[in-house]
Amino acid sequence: MKHALVVDDHPIVREGVRELLQSAFPSIAVKASSGHQGVLEEVCGHPWAFVVLDIGLPGHNGIDIIKHAQACSPTIPIVVFSVFAEDQYAARALRAGASAYLSKDRSPLDLVNAVKMALEGKSAGMPGDAMAQPVLSDREIQVLNLFAKGMSRKDIAQALKIDGKTVSTYKARLQHKLGLRNLVDLFRYAEEHGLVD
Repeated sequence: MKHALVVDDHPIVREGVRELLQSAFPSIAVKASSGHQGVLEEVCGHPWAFVVLDIGLPGHNGIDIIKHAQACSPTIPIVVFSVFAEDQYAARALRAGASAYLSKDRSPLDLVNAVKMALEGKSAGMPGDAMAQPVLSDREIQVLNLFAKGMSRKDIAQALKIDGKTVSTYKARLQHKLGLRNLVDLFRYAEEHGLVD
């Protein structure tokens, strides 16, 4: 029997998705994981039929997980199912090697269909112009997310292991690229575009 993996740090979501996919794909045993410890080893350590991955796992960069998983197991289709907005994250996830990207506000049928396409070797991608060049870099998204969580420049620098001046540079870039004047505008933008986990 083939096996599949659902990785999400929220128990209700994880079990709900596992049950949905187990029902939709009865010939595949669907396992659930919190992703708290050794997520990359877990994804790479088994020949999964598919992996459904939340890229917003605490302490992990989801895009890096996809890249590393594709390097160690390029034949495993990864379907990203995340709270983050499709317009900012989908293009990055697809470029990193994901077969599809769906935000958690999509219907259960959309997720089942994305997994079906991934199992058929097709890239489900996502609707719209997700493959257009993203407005923000991965690091800019990280900095924006941390500012939106209320972290200070110093706290962000420590969390990302970068200099405080570099954080200020990212903040200035974000304000320039997004046409925003201050930190309050950055908070509002992050919230309106689903960039706060």
